[in-house]
Amino acid sequence: MGGGQNKVLNEMKLMRELGHKVFLFANPNTQIAQRAENLGFEVIACEMSKKTYHQSIPKLFSIVKKYHIHCVITHDSTDSWIGVATRILCRLNGIRTIFMRERHNLYPIKGFLSKALHTHLFDKILYISEAVGEYLEQIGVPKSKLFYLPDTIDTTSLKQTKSSFREEFGIAGDSLVIGTFTSLYPKKGVYDFAEAAKLVLKEYPNAVIVFGGGINEGIKNQIQQDFKQRERIIFTGWREDALNVIKAFDIYVFASHTEGLGTVLLEAMCSQVPIVVYDKPPMNHLIAHKQRGLCASYLDAQDLSCQILHLITHKEESLMYARGALEYVCTRHDHTRLKGALENLLAQVAQRFQDSI
Repeated sequence: MGGGQNKVLNEMKLMRELGHKVFLFANPNTQIAQRAENLGFEVIACEMSKKTYHQSIPKLFSIVKKYHIHCVITHDSTDSWIGVATRILCRLNGIRTIFMRERHNLYPIKGFLSKALHTHLFDKILYISEAVGEYLEQIGVPKSKLFYLPDTIDTTSLKQTKSSFREEFGIAGDSLVIGTFTSLYPKKGVYDFAEAAKLVLKEYPNAVIVFGGGINEGIKNQIQQDFKQRERIIFTGWREDALNVIKAFDIYVFASHTEGLGTVLLEAMCSQVPIVVYDKPPMNHLIAHKQRGLCASYLDAQDLSCQILHLITHKEESLMYARGALEYVCTRHDHTRLKGALENLLAQVAQRFQDSI
C-alpha cells in the first residue's frame, strides 16, 4: 500500500482509540479493505469509479443515513466527487453530516470544477504538510476551511526495528550500500536515482545499489540495461518493510519530484541513515540542507550524485545529520501529534452538531 492509504489506516486506528466508531467505505478486494478488516474495522465494499457514480452515491447516502454518521472524510479524486454529491443529497434531506476532503499530495488542481470542489463544496479541507496548505490557499481555499492533519509515524516502534536485509541478500557488513525506497516510477525519481547511482559507481565500483519498492517491469528492464553486468544492482520488488530495507543502507536517496509529505521519508528519518533529497518543498522542509541531510538541486542527477559522494566521504557530518533527522521526526511527526489533531478536529465536529440543535 502507498503512504496515503497507510495514513488512512493510522487515522482510523487513532480515532477508534479516541472512542469513535469508524467505518471504511472502499472498493472491494483492495489492500486497504483487507488490512482494515484484519484490524477489526467494519468495511463497506462498493465499486467506485466514474462509471458507477449512479450506484456509489446512493449507497454512501444510505450508509450515512442508516448509521447516523457525523463525519465523512474522502481522500482521492473519485471518492471526493462521490462525497460531494452525497453531501448535497444529505443537505436536501436535512442531514447535517460534515464532509471533509483530505489532500495528500501536491498534484496541480486544474479546472473550475476541481477548484470549486476544494474551495466551496466541502465543509473542511484537511492538509498533511505546510506545502500542501500553502498550495490550497493559493487556489482560493479559505483559511477558515483548512485544517492541518499531519502525516505521522510510530517513531517508538520504528526506532526499535532491526534490519535483516543485508543477510537476506548476502551483502557484507562492510559493503557500501546506496539505496532508495519508494514507488519506483518516473515522478518518484527512479530514473534520477539510477543516473546518480551510475555516477557514484564510477568512484565506488564495488558499491551495492538498491532499488527498493514496487516497479514496472518495463522500467526495471530499462534501468538494468544501463548498468554494467559486474555491478551489483538489487530490485527488491514491492515490500511492506520499508525501514528494514532502509536501515541496511549507508545512504538513503529520496529523489521524488513531488510529494504531499512522503511517509516513507518520515520513516527513513527514523533510520539514523543519512539522507539526500531534492531541494523542493516539502522534502527540503523535512531534510533541511546541512541540518538533517543534504538537498540536491531540483531534477539535477549530477548534483544528486555529488551530495551522495559528500556524505560518503564525510562520515561524522553524515551521522550528525542523521541524528538531527531522528530528533526532528520524533518531535514533529510522531503519532501522538496526529492523535491530538484528530481529537481537536472531532471536537469541532461535535461542537458543530451541538450548535445546530
